[in-house]
Amino acid sequence: MTTYAPHLSDGSFAIFLFHGVIREQIHPVRNYTRKHLPLARFKSVLQELRAAGAPVSIPDIVDASRGRRTLPPRAFAVTFDDGFENNFSVAAPALREAGVPATFYVTSGFVDHNSASWIDDIEEAVEKTDSVTLKLPFPLPRDSFRRPEEKRDLLEAIRKHVKGDPRIDPYSTAREIRRQLGAGSFVPDPGLDQKLSWDQVRELSRDPLFTFGGHGHTHRILSYLDPGRLEEEVTLSMDLLRRATGSAVLHYSYPEGLAHCYSEAVIACLKGRGIVCAPTAEHGVNRVGDDLFHLKRILVT
Repeated sequence: MTTYAPHLSDGSFAIFLFHGVIREQIHPVRNYTRKHLPLARFKSVLQELRAAGAPVSIPDIVDASRGRRTLPPRAFAVTFDDGFENNFSVAAPALREAGVPATFYVTSGFVDHNSASWIDDIEEAVEKTDSVTLKLPFPLPRDSFRRPEEKRDLLEAIRKHVKGDPRIDPYSTAREIRRQLGAGSFVPDPGLDQKLSWDQVRELSRDPLFTFGGHGHTHRILSYLDPGRLEEEVTLSMDLLRRATGSAVLHYSYPEGLAHCYSEAVIACLKGRGIVCAPTAEHGVNRVGDDLFHLKRILVT
């Protein structure tokens, strides 16, 4: 099992990226990427990091970058992307118990409409379809997919092509896959799909242990958007979050977060709206003084 304490050192700080925490894993296909960690695993990771290092918040990292404070040796920060309800009901109690602060980067449209991401929509359709056959505008590993491992291979191929091609609209792709499969309506899983409510965001934001930031409104890749759509995506997400928390939005993370998913134009848009820090999902650790809009994170699975 992967350990994360080796990423900690005296001369750097690590930011760990989580998405959700569930009571247990029960699906043969869904959550195969371990986007949602079982609670026991989450607690063990927190215990490992707490024993080996010193927890800090993203605001602490910003203050250290500006010379307002010094980070302790072996510092680490915990972050969550997307805005799953289990952040409130399962993860937050464990974080409080461990005394570990966290920043939650919320996709405002998911919270506003309790909606699913395009890939969760596809995962649900693929898992419940006995034998999957699809015709898509990119190559697939085989003609049909029945066994769980075959379906996971299919989902990996879809992820790769949709995330890597700005010409492909992810939500249109999800609708087309559901149509081809005759999958009917999306049936949300309470643990994997329920999103935070704005009341839960408001309650968590009152806890000094927790910080909130934006993560897009529709979770589309920001660098793929034209200037007008980019401004709309960022502004709407920040307005809704500010309305819920009653505080200025100073933090953001890029949806998907890899090198091709953000750009200098995206960074300029965020800075122009008062954002002071936006970590990526690129793998690695950081040093005080690194660009706060290019910070690396370590995905925990």
